[in-house]
Amino acid sequence: MPAKTPHSTHDKATALYFSYTNTTPDIDAFDVKTVHPDTLLKSPAVFTIIGESHYVGLPEFGFHELCTCQPSSLETAYETPLSTDVERTFRFDGDTLRATTTVSGRPMKSFPGPEAATVAFRFGPGAWTTIRVDETRYETYHTYPEYGLALHTETCLYPHASRVERTSDETTTDTPQQTSKNRR
Repeated sequence: MPAKTPHSTHDKATALYFSYTNTTPDIDAFDVKTVHPDTLLKSPAVFTIIGESHYVGLPEFGFHELCTCQPSSLETAYETPLSTDVERTFRFDGDTLRATTTVSGRPMKSFPGPEAATVAFRFGPGAWTTIRVDETRYETYHTYPEYGLALHTETCLYPHASRVERTSDETTTDTPQQTSKNRR
């Protein structure tokens, strides 16, 4: 797991790393700022803002998203540069849940502010991580005033039958290298 690193302009991050797994990562290895229990897909979920970014867990569906400023050793880690011209899509395909995360770099002025969020944490002047929860999806903003950037993510969740019961047309074979290419 990455070491605890503050979110500041002194330690300028250059990328965010999105990792997906079906098991709970070691959250104690991170600087937890705030934890917000909620529901997704009518199931218990946890939304955590950490010193490096965020963690979303939906244990009943075996879905765990960890987003950090440090590279991850997990196989399903996707790197996203901190830039306003980035657009990427990542996929997670678990036994009972498929998730699609779209990441887009936006100008800082597009950040709606913490009032629009379900959970928010301010790291410094203009530096926020926010999460807005809906019934079947969630959105995040990670703002980086040093780059004039509001990195936006939208994750849509799709429950499905187990892999054994699905047809080959319903499964995805995308790899991190295939789905994380920069799209302009």
